[in-house]
This record gives sequence, C-alpha cells and structure tokens, in this order.
Amino acid sequence: MFLLPSFISVLLLKAIGYKVGKNVKIGFSFIKLKNIEFGDNVKIGHCNLILNNSIILASNTQIGYLNILKGPFNLILDKEASIGNKNYFTRGALGITYGKSTLALGKLTKITTGHHLDLTRSIRFGNFSILAGINSQLWTHGYYHATEGKERIRIDGEIKIGDNVYIGSRCLFNPNVNVANSIHIGGGSVISKDLKKSGMYVGQGLRFIENNIELIKAKLHKNDDPNLVEQIYTKM
Repeated sequence: MFLLPSFISVLLLKAIGYKVGKNVKIGFSFIKLKNIEFGDNVKIGHCNLILNNSIILASNTQIGYLNILKGPFNLILDKEASIGNKNYFTRGALGITYGKSTLALGKLTKITTGHHLDLTRSIRFGNFSILAGINSQLWTHGYYHATEGKERIRIDGEIKIGDNVYIGSRCLFNPNVNVANSIHIGGGSVISKDLKKSGMYVGQGLRFIENNIELIKAKLHKNDDPNLVEQIYTKM
C-alpha cells in the first residue's frame, strides 16, 4: 500500500490507526494488509511484497529484502525473531483453502534465505530455532490419486517445529509433521514423519544419531578469536 520513505510510511500507519512502536524502519516495499502491529525497533527491508492478511511483529524483529508473502494467512514474530531474504510464503485463496492459517516464529527464531513455505495450514516454530541455509520447502498439503481415473484427494496438515531446532539446507517437510525440541536435521533430509526424540537426524533414509553438544565439541577445535560474535568450532 506504500512505497514511501520509512518515516513517511510509519507516520501513515499511525495516522490510519495501526499500532506502531518506536524506532520502526520500513524500506521501499509494497505492503497491503488488514492488520498491522509493530513493536519497538522493528525493521523491514527493501523490495518486499507483503500481501497476506496481517503481520504482528514484536520488538526487535526483522524482515529482510525481496521476500514475498501472499495469501490469507497471518504472520506473527515473537521478540528478536527474523526473516532473512528472498523467501516465498504463500497460501491459496479461501475456497481453495479454509479457516485460519498462521506462520509463527518464536523468540530469536530465524528463517534465513531462499526458502518456500506453503501456508495451506499453519506452520509454527518454537523459540531459538533456525531454518538455516537455503532452499528448504515446507508443505502443508499434498495429494493422493486413485489407482485409476480422475479421483484424487488433498491431504492437509499443520507443521509444528519445537524449541532449539536446527534445520539444514534443502530439507523437505511433508504435511502434518511435528518436530520435538532440541533436534538437529541434516541438509537434504526428507521429513515425512514426526521426530520425537531429541538429537540429530540425517537424510536419505532418515535415521537417529545418538549425540549431544558436548560430544560434538569434544570432536572439534574451538576458535578463540575474541572478536567473534558467537562460539565457532572447526573440524580437526
């Protein structure tokens, strides 16, 4: 609904009656929504196309650039959650879809770059989780065809991802999958069933690996550079 400098966009939103906190910055993006709620220090980058139902962004949340949000779903980001760049979030029109759908990210949870999320049904992430790398796909609907003839049925199901979950590049989620807390999923995995036990899973014949962070650190070399912003280890 606007392609205006940040301060003008914020003033316009406040004038219309939307809830907008302090120090909100909005890039040159096209935004058309029924409901907007921004906490303090929210940042939205340039060249986004935001045409879903509503967005509720808590304080210190971010949306990067060149993201597409399209269709009748709600976006909710908890404190310090973020969406990176060039992601595609979509849902078919009501009639094709039904009821409410929500993409929800918990505290400090992040979706990085170039992922595709189908919001036919809701997708919910817990706290401190990350959809990492690039090119993962999360599907909340699929089809099953009759053995002969034209009959087919669509099968919908929400995806729920817990706290402290890491998802590597190019993972594919089928509908109606639940991922428990403290799970690491290796790149290229196909997740077609619930993952209930904390630990690491790797793809192509998904299997469980007994592991924990202390065992992982013991096999690696810690980088002691004081200028680094997070703990970094390298393979020895």
